[in-house]
Amino acid sequence: MKCLRAAAVVLIASSPCVKALQWSADQVRWNLNQNEDAVRPTEYWGQWDNHTYHPSPSNWRFPFYVLTVDRYTDGDPTNNDANGTVFEHNWMSNQLRFGGDVRGLMNHLDYIQGMGIKALYLAGSPFINMPWSGDGYGPLDFTLLDHHHGEIEDWRRLVTEIHNRDMYVILDNTLATMGDLLAFKPFMNASTPFNWDEYDVIWKGERQYLDFHTGNDHNPECKYPVFYEETGLPSGPNITQHLHDGCKDSDFDQV
Repeated sequence: MKCLRAAAVVLIASSPCVKALQWSADQVRWNLNQNEDAVRPTEYWGQWDNHTYHPSPSNWRFPFYVLTVDRYTDGDPTNNDANGTVFEHNWMSNQLRFGGDVRGLMNHLDYIQGMGIKALYLAGSPFINMPWSGDGYGPLDFTLLDHHHGEIEDWRRLVTEIHNRDMYVILDNTLATMGDLLAFKPFMNASTPFNWDEYDVIWKGERQYLDFHTGNDHNPECKYPVFYEETGLPSGPNITQHLHDGCKDSDFDQV
């Protein structure tokens, strides 16, 4: 899981470690993993050839413009129905995709810069989501870009143009909110009540994450991480007294 941090920044700079979909010829225009022979996440990698690193500013206190790519401007209508489903694109609905993409954003950089904006924050993960999920907060893979937003080269052209304007861009990386593929037993399609005891987890259907697997076996050697309150201080006995010895074998970092 340590490779995940590199996935969002590989669009902007080279990275030796990227968590990704295994290489496949039909996905090369969207897959940040370029190692054709990789079989494990630790062997995945991606790089941006002939790219000059653009350093971050020493002070981020300047005007930001926050937007969700799908809800901005449709610059390439050909990718609106990239998954070919009936529950995908409808610009008049707030439950399906609007159609915005990075080409549309590129076309409006003059407008954004003209407002005095110095940096863009693109809310929601740029990676593949469910066909109807345009907000980016349910990624299914942390290196395969969402076809609806554009190809790798589209993203690189956008980032390059932003930097050429002496502006900056931050990409969201929503590791805490992934695609809705798992459920706590027996609450398949309902909110799960809070319980100090752990629930068994099950897959909702046949679709699963490619390199992340769950387990329901109890591991008595598992050590809980330190939990923190909103104050920034570690949780006290009111929380820790409820934690049992050990945990599920797929919880936390047990390496």
